[in-house]
Order: sequence, then C-alpha cells, then structure tokens
Amino acid sequence: MRIWEQGLVATYSLPGYKELILEHYAAFQRPDTEIVIHGVRDDASPKAVGIAGKAVNFAYLHRFHENQIIENVRRAEREGFDVVIIGALQDPGIQIARSVVDIPVIGYGEVSMLTAASLGSRFSFVCINPDMDPIINGMIRDSALGANATPNTFMDCGYSDLSNAVNGKHERFLEAFIAAGRRALREQRVDILLPGQTIIAELLWKAGIRELDGAVVLDPRLPLLRIAEMRHDMRRAGFGVSRRGFYWARPPKELEDGVRDFYSTPEKFDHR
Repeated sequence: MRIWEQGLVATYSLPGYKELILEHYAAFQRPDTEIVIHGVRDDASPKAVGIAGKAVNFAYLHRFHENQIIENVRRAEREGFDVVIIGALQDPGIQIARSVVDIPVIGYGEVSMLTAASLGSRFSFVCINPDMDPIINGMIRDSALGANATPNTFMDCGYSDLSNAVNGKHERFLEAFIAAGRRALREQRVDILLPGQTIIAELLWKAGIRELDGAVVLDPRLPLLRIAEMRHDMRRAGFGVSRRGFYWARPPKELEDGVRDFYSTPEKFDHR
C-alpha cells in the first residue's frame, strides 16, 4: 500500500519536520506500507517559505494552496498511490479533490473529529495561529462533524517555539500547550483535546503526552493511518465514494478539458 501525505507549508520550510512525521508513522505502519510526504512545493527557498507561510491568512491567496493540493492529489493517483492524506488541519481542497480522483482522500481535521466523537463528548482544537480561526471553523462546519465542537483554543506561543521544539528545546511549547489545554478544560468543559497545526501532534507524541487532567490528548496519526488502510481495503472490495451531487460528481473529461482550455487563455474573457 502506498500513501501520499500532502502537507502545506511546514512540510518543506521547517528542517527535520518531514523526518519527524515519518518517524511518527513508523511507530504504527505495517511492513508493506510506503508513506511519502509532500508540501505544496518541495523546495525550501526563502522566497517560497515567506510567500506560502503568509498566504494562509487570506481567503483568496489560500485558494492557490488549495489548487496546488488538488493537482498533487491528481498526480498521486496518476503515480499509482493508493490513498492521499491531507496533512493540514483545515483539510484544504479535500471536497474538490474527492470529486476528481477515485483513490480515497482523507483529512487530518476530519479524522481528528471523527475519532474524538468516539472517545468523548466535547472537543477543542488547540492551535497556534489565531488568524486561522475562520478557516478552522469553516472546516468544522463543512464537515458536518461539529456538533460536539467547542471554540478553538490558542496557545501563547508562536511558530518559532515550534521550530525550537523540533530541535529539542520543547519547554516553552509544552508549557504553552498545557496552559491552553487546561483553559479549554476549565472554560469549555471539553474532554478531548485535538492538536491543531499538525506539527503540534508530532511534538506531543515525541513528548509522550496522551492525556491532560483526565482528558484525552489525541494522537491523530494512528487513526489517520488506520482509516487510510480501511478505505484502501474498502475500495479493493468495490466500495468507492458517491458520484452524485455537486461536491461528489466527477466532471466528464471532455467538459473539464474544455473549461481548462477556456481559462488558460485570458483574452477569451477579457471584456475591456
């Protein structure tokens, strides 16, 4: 079985992050499973890192990430991968990606919530960047899994603290997570804490944190892997996704080619 994990920015901009994800998966994956990690761009040039990291704060610019992710999902299917995991909290591009490939596409945020619903009653995502709150809330709303969701909780630390934690200086990160987690337990009365940005999950796993004051601190990597395996087995047994409705129907190739051709030539819709 071959899994393509499609990340966003940190998967190429933060040294050691890909290796940490693979180390995490290696604790659970089966001998016949291959996992390959990709970002939206697989380079680490300063220009690319600066642009990609800031684009998530704007709806229009975020669509460029989504478009690249969708094209990478199509590439994964062409290259013979069995499943794609969208390894970003907000599950960017997941609905559209599912409509254009036949291999399963599963999302970090969606799987986190599905798992939380079977482990407790109320959950909160514990995150870093408050600017992402509207994106996360949109993902929760679109997934129809938000009945038990409480407001997202934000840590009093930044991306530099995450980078330091990857390099072994994790005290500041852990203090911030524990403080935010306890705030969610106290104010939102949650019983499941979900790691927000995916790097948070890696750092908590590395630190061995599985619970906080009786609440579950979810490790999303294990359910992601097992659901990927299950969906692969289901597809082999003949169970795919629905092909009815706006979000699920796969467009005819001739129509898709026509639309791509139309929009690849700007003068066709320049009305000056």
